Amino acid sequence: MADVAHSSPPGARTRTPGYRTTPSPTKMGRVSPPRSPNKLTPDYARPIVHSAVRKWKRYHEMQMMKKLVELRQEKKEKTHISKDKAKKLVRKIPVEILVKEWLSDNKATVETRVYLVDKVLPTMILGMEKLLLEVDKRGLAEKEEQDPNFNPINYLAQYLMRNNPRYSNFSEASPYTRGLRDVSDQLKRELFDLEENRLAKIKAEAKRKREEREFAEQQKKKEKARREDALKNQFSEWNLSDGKVELSLLQSALRSFLEVVDNLPEELKKAGQFSHPLEPTDETGKTMSLKEFSAYISKYVEGMPSEIFDQFMLHLQRCATAHRLAAEREQRRMALTHLFIACDTSGVGVVDRHRILSLFERYFDQAKESYKKYLRNPRKWPVVEVDEVESTYSDDEDLADPKFFNNSIEVNEEGSPKPEEKQDEGTEKKTEDVKNPEVKVTEDAFEDDVRLPSPPPTADRPPPTRQSVTFAEGTRFDEERKALETRGTGSMSQASAFDETSLNVSQFVNLIETFLGDEPGMEAFNSLVRYVRDGYMETEEEKRERLLKAHREHVTAKRKTRVDGLFEKWDNDGSGYLDMDEIETILSKYKDGMEKETVRRVKSKLRKDETDNRLSKREFREFVTAVADEIPGSDEFDYMVDFMESSVERSYTDRVRGEARKKWLQQIVKAAETSGAQMEPVYKAVFQALYKDSETHGNGKRISANISLLENNDIDPKRGDMLLRYVASTPEDAPYILGKCLFKDMKAISFASVETGKPIHVPRVNNHGSIYFWNTDRDAEDRDGSLIVVAVKDQRKRVFGLLAIDTLRDPHTKAIFITHEIQFFQGVGKAFSIAYHHVDNRRKTMRITESAISWIHRRSANVRDISVYMVEPDGKDIDYVLRKMMMTDNKGEAKMFSNPPLLERKDNLFRDYLFKCVDNSETVTADAYGERHFAFPLRDSQGMAVAVMDLNTGDVKKMPKHEEKEVQRMLKLLQLAQKEVSKESAGGEKTQVLEAEKDEETRVDVMFDRLMLMDLRKNVAKLDAQAYAELRSYKEPPETVHSILKATLSIFYPDEVENGEFDDWTKAKQFLNSDLVSMIGKYDPTSAKSLIPPDRIAKHLEHIPHGMVSKHSSIPAQHMYNWVFVCLSLIQHTAKMRESKRGGALTPPPGKGTKGDEE
Repeated sequence: MADVAHSSPPGARTRTPGYRTTPSPTKMGRVSPPRSPNKLTPDYARPIVHSAVRKWKRYHEMQMMKKLVELRQEKKEKTHISKDKAKKLVRKIPVEILVKEWLSDNKATVETRVYLVDKVLPTMILGMEKLLLEVDKRGLAEKEEQDPNFNPINYLAQYLMRNNPRYSNFSEASPYTRGLRDVSDQLKRELFDLEENRLAKIKAEAKRKREEREFAEQQKKKEKARREDALKNQFSEWNLSDGKVELSLLQSALRSFLEVVDNLPEELKKAGQFSHPLEPTDETGKTMSLKEFSAYISKYVEGMPSEIFDQFMLHLQRCATAHRLAAEREQRRMALTHLFIACDTSGVGVVDRHRILSLFERYFDQAKESYKKYLRNPRKWPVVEVDEVESTYSDDEDLADPKFFNNSIEVNEEGSPKPEEKQDEGTEKKTEDVKNPEVKVTEDAFEDDVRLPSPPPTADRPPPTRQSVTFAEGTRFDEERKALETRGTGSMSQASAFDETSLNVSQFVNLIETFLGDEPGMEAFNSLVRYVRDGYMETEEEKRERLLKAHREHVTAKRKTRVDGLFEKWDNDGSGYLDMDEIETILSKYKDGMEKETVRRVKSKLRKDETDNRLSKREFREFVTAVADEIPGSDEFDYMVDFMESSVERSYTDRVRGEARKKWLQQIVKAAETSGAQMEPVYKAVFQALYKDSETHGNGKRISANISLLENNDIDPKRGDMLLRYVASTPEDAPYILGKCLFKDMKAISFASVETGKPIHVPRVNNHGSIYFWNTDRDAEDRDGSLIVVAVKDQRKRVFGLLAIDTLRDPHTKAIFITHEIQFFQGVGKAFSIAYHHVDNRRKTMRITESAISWIHRRSANVRDISVYMVEPDGKDIDYVLRKMMMTDNKGEAKMFSNPPLLERKDNLFRDYLFKCVDNSETVTADAYGERHFAFPLRDSQGMAVAVMDLNTGDVKKMPKHEEKEVQRMLKLLQLAQKEVSKESAGGEKTQVLEAEKDEETRVDVMFDRLMLMDLRKNVAKLDAQAYAELRSYKEPPETVHSILKATLSIFYPDEVENGEFDDWTKAKQFLNSDLVSMIGKYDPTSAKSLIPPDRIAKHLEHIPHGMVSKHSSIPAQHMYNWVFVCLSLIQHTAKMRESKRGGALTPPPGKGTKGDEE
C-alpha cells in the first residue's frame, strides 16, 4: 500500500516519507469523537489502517467501548427500577421497624419464630398496648400496692379472647401487626417446606454445627489465653530469687492436688484428673523458667474444666504461700539451731526439757500483750503433752495470772535446778552469740520487754553457775564427747524418740516454733531467743552428770552391738537360739578355766526352765553382760567377747549359707513392716524363704508348707478346749487345707508340739501312726516323705501357732531334713512370730484409733475430718514413709483403705508437718492448703512414733474451749491405749477390767471405751459431798440436768425410771449421795447380769447436745453425762458382739466330705 501525502499546517514539523506513527488514545479521541451506537461511521470518516497492528488495536478499542456503553445502560436501568420501588414504598402504609428483629439470627428455630410471629404476637402486642394504656388511665403505674378492682392478668386474657385472630381482623390496623405479617411471609419463604427438604435440613444442621464449632473454638482460645495469663501471674507467687522455680515443688503441688480431687463429688472426680500421668519427683534440683513453667503445668491441665482449673490455681496459690512461709521458717530454724548450740554447753546434743518449758511459762506470764497475742499458752497442749496439761483448769478459766502460775510447775529434779535462781556474780559466763542476720537483739530492748526474775539464792542449795566442763584430750571421756556431738547433730530427717526430760536439736526447734504460734513477730521472736539464751543455765554437776549418762548409754549401746554380732555369728543358721551348754563350755575355757565358778554362779541366777536349755538373743546378752560384770576389771567385757568370737569359727561355706539365710529371715520381718498391717505379704515372704532355702541348701527338695494358729474351741468344746486353724498354705495344698480346723481328738502330732514347745521331726510319715492326712484321695504308697512341725512362740515363749513343712510332693525316696535345715526352720518360725506380732500390734493400733475417732467426732463438731497414717520403713534404709490407713467420710465414720497409699517425704513437701511429727515424736500444728491441721503422734514403748493422727479443723484456727478440752482428753486416752498395746506386744500382762475383755477380739475393741470409763470413775470419785449438795439445792433444775440424772438412774433402777417415778425432781435428787458414787465406780456395762436395753438410756440423752452440758457449769452433771454416754456405748458394742457371735459361720469339723493334704 502506498503512503498518502497530507498537507501539514503552517509551522508543523515535516516528516519524511515512510515514517509510521501510532496515534495515542487522546489523539484518537480527537480524530473520532463519540457517536451514538445506533449510527454507523461513514466510510470517509474511518481512519486509514496502514498495517495489521493498527487494525488489531482498533478492533480492541471498539470492543472496550461497547462494554462501557452496556455497563452505562445497565446502571441507568437499575436506577430507574430503584426509583420505581421508592415510589411504591412511599405509597405503602408504614410498618413498625422493631418487627425486623424477628429476622435476626438467634437461638430459636425458624419454625418457632414462624409460629410466634404468625399466631401469638399480633394479638399479644395489641393486648399489652391496651393494658398499658388502661394502667396509665387508672393511675396505677406510680402505685406500689395492688388495686383490688383491677387485675392485669384477667384484663389481658379478656382482650385475647375477644380478639382471636381466627375470627377478627381488628389487629390488622396496627403497624406492628402488618409488619409481622411481612416478617411471617419472609420466614415462611425461608422455611420452604423444611420438613420435606432433607437437603435443607442437612444444610441447617451443618450450619448449626459449624457455628457451634466456631463458638467452641473461640471460647477455647479465650480460655487458653486466660489460663496462660493465670499461669504467668502464678509464677511470680513462688518467691523466686533467680526467676526460676524448682521442679520438685511443682511436682509436689501437682501430686497434692489429687488429694483435693478426692474430696470432690463423685461426678467431678473424673474431670479433676490430670491429662498426663505424673512423673517421679525430681531429685536433681532442676529449675524452670516462666516459659517452661507454663508449658509444664499446661501439659497436665489442658483437658481440665474451667471450674476445676480455677480450684487448681487456688491450690497452686496456697502451695506458693506455704513455700514462702517455709522459707521464712527455715531462717528462724537456723537461728534456733544456733540457740540450741549455745544452750548445749555440755556438748551431748540434748537440753533439759522441763527447764525450757519453765522458761516459756515465765516469759509468757511477763511478756507484753503485743507479744503475747502471737504466743501459745505453754501450760496447754500442743506446747506440752496432753497428759501434762493441768486437769484442774476449768473450761472458762483465764490463764493470765502470773502469781498463780509461778508456783504451778516446779522444776526441781535431780540434775535440773530451778532456772530462776540467780547466777553467782563471780562465775564466768560462757555464752556464744547466735550469729544469724535474722536475729538481732539488743540488751536494752530485751530489758524493756521481759525482765529475768532474780530471786536470792537459797541457803540449802548453792546457786547454779554457768561453766564449761572440759576433759583432757585423748581420754575416754573426750572420745565419747566427740562421738555424741557427731550423733547429736545428725540429720533431722531421722525419727527420734520422745523423752519427757530432754530435747534434741530438732525437738528443741519444734517446741519453740509451737510456742511462738503461727505468725510470730520478729520482735517477739528475737526477744524469746535472747530470753532463752540468757535464762538457760546448767551447773557443773549437771553437765558432768549429763556427760556420764551419755557415756553410760554409749557404752551400753556399744556392748549391745558387740554381743548381738557375736550371737549372729554363733547362730549361723538363724534359729534364733543358742544352746546353753555350748556357751558354758566355751566360757569355762576363758582365762584357762579361772572363771568357771563365775559362769556357774551367773547361770544359777538365770530363771530358766529346765526343759528349755536354749537362750534367745536377749537372754544371751543378759548372760554375757552379767558374767563380764562379775569379773573384776573395766575392760573384761571386751576381752571376754574377743575370746568368744575367736572360739566360734565357721567355714566359708557355712558363712555364705548363714548370710543368705539371715537375709531371707530379714525379708520376712521387712514384709511385716511394709505390709500396711496385712498378713498376706508375711505369708508370702515365709514361703518364699522356705522355697529358696530348699532349692539352694536343701538339695533341691520339693516342699509344701502351711501355717496354723491356735484358737479357743468355740465350735465343738467336746473335742478339746483349743483348736488349730490353718490360715496360710503353699499353693498346691491351699484348696485342701486352707481354713480347716484341727482338733485335739484327731490323730496328729501338732498338739504334742504345742504342749512341749519343741519342734517334732518325722523322717518317714508313712511309718508314723499319728499323722493326719487331709487328702484322703492320696494313695498309701504315695504318702512317703518327711514332716517337721515347728512351734511358733511369742516373746513370753508361749506357743500360739505352728509352722509345718513336708516333702510328700518330692519325687525322691529319701527327701529328709538334716540338722541345719531344721535350725533354719526354727529361725523362720521365730521371724514369723516377730512379723505376726508386728502386724497384730499395728492392727490393734488401728482399732483403738477407730474408737477414738468416733468419740472425737461425737464431741467436737469443728473437726472436719481425721486421717491416720502408719509409719513404715521406705525399703532403702534411708528414710521412712507414711501409709494412709484410715480417714473419715462426710458422715464422720472411719473408712479403712483396702490398698493404703504411700506418702514419701520428697513427694509431699506441702505435707511436711506429718513428717515433722514423726521426726520429733511430738504434736505439730500447721496449715496445709488453707486448712488447720493438728498432727498427733502415737508412740510405742520406746517413745518412737508408730502412727500419726491428722485432725483437720478447716477454717477454724482455734476450737471452742469445751471442744478443745474434749479432743485433748480423747487424745490422752488414745495415747494410754497405745501404751497398753505396746506393753502387751513387748510381753507384758494384759489388763482386764470389764467382763467383755475376757474375749481377745472384743478386748481390743472396748479398750478405749474402758479407759474412758475408768477415767470418768476417777473423776466421779473425786467429787465431794458439797458438789452433789449443789445439785440437790435446785428447786427446779434445768431440764438438761434432770435428764442426765434420770439417764444415770435408769442404769441402776430401769423399771422405776420407766414407770416415771423419777420424773419428780424432789424424789430423784434424793439418790444423789455416796451410794450412787459407789455404784458408778463398780458398774460394768459389759456384764451379762447388768445388761439393759440401750434405748432406755438413749431416750434421755438424745435431745442433749454435748456443748449444752458445759454451759450449766455443773461439774457433777458433766461427769455423769460423760459416764452415761460411755456406758451406753459399751452396752451397744457388747450387744453387737454377742449378736455377731450367735450369727457367725462355723467351720465344719473335718471328715465330712472334705479333702485335704497332709498335716
